[in-house]
Amino acid sequence: MNCIREAENYLRYYRELNQSLGHADRMINKIKWQCAPRALGAVNMDVTGVRADKPVNTLNQMYQLQKWQEMRERTQAEIDKIEAALMEICVDPGCERYRDILYMWYVDKRDKEGIAEETGYSRRAVFYLRKSAIKKFSVALFGFEALQAI
Repeated sequence: MNCIREAENYLRYYRELNQSLGHADRMINKIKWQCAPRALGAVNMDVTGVRADKPVNTLNQMYQLQKWQEMRERTQAEIDKIEAALMEICVDPGCERYRDILYMWYVDKRDKEGIAEETGYSRRAVFYLRKSAIKKFSVALFGFEALQAI
């Protein structure tokens, strides 16, 4: 496993992971709303007590709800793991720039010139800081396996 490449992918898709949480929340709420009891009216009901215009498949809805909740929990766990690793590389004094550079480079997808302008470093310094930061992030994320690969 190429731990550096995997760490870069975690950061590249960090924004999309957060967006998928919102989508999962919307789907969970939609399924819950569909399953919620409605006011009963004799006009809308047939003899069996089930709406004739829209059959309800409760087991299928329960399964979908469970799958969306599991997916949301797994996604949240991955996001928490990324955030914890980003915080770990910033424990040392002066390493806050590592997190900022990684975030701007991978999550915001800015170019070296934009990062250099915002941080006050040269483009070459930004490149080397990013390289050091991604190594530290990789070790924080994958542990000893990443350390062996570096």
